[in-house]
Amino acid sequence: MRIEQTVIADIPEVEKIYSEARAYQFQQSGYGWPVFSKSFIENEITEKRHFKVLDKDDEMAGVFSIVKAEPIIWNDKDGKQAIYLHRMAIRNSYRGKNIAKKVVDWAMVEAWKNKKKFIRIDTWANNDALTGYYQKLGFEWIGKRQLPPQSDLPEHYNNIEVNLFEIKL
Repeated sequence: MRIEQTVIADIPEVEKIYSEARAYQFQQSGYGWPVFSKSFIENEITEKRHFKVLDKDDEMAGVFSIVKAEPIIWNDKDGKQAIYLHRMAIRNSYRGKNIAKKVVDWAMVEAWKNKKKFIRIDTWANNDALTGYYQKLGFEWIGKRQLPPQSDLPEHYNNIEVNLFEIKL
């Protein structure tokens, strides 16, 4: 397995992976991500913040994005302390194959190379399964935060409560 930056030509495959992840979320919890627009994904790719996990045959096993500052979610005013993982989605056929662990390991190396102190991630506060999973990956639960309505965040963050997690390096 290896991690590379996603390119524009990958968008149809990225959309399929997000669609699988969204269906899985609704099946597990009754709620899930909205459909991300092509322009939303394209923007993350153009900003070099979107990544793909490839297997030995170059099949896309999963995708994720990173953000280098989260002032609204984390109240992290300077954004210089952490790398933030977002929208980690694993293709159904790769579930149980430690893809998320590979992403976290990659993020730890990236954080270290960029002199960051933390890797951070969040999820809906009522998502007990993902909360437990993140803790198994080594994240410490930091607390909950109520996000404001109509913020500059993507729409799925509008007026929700999130659980916050971090790994201290």
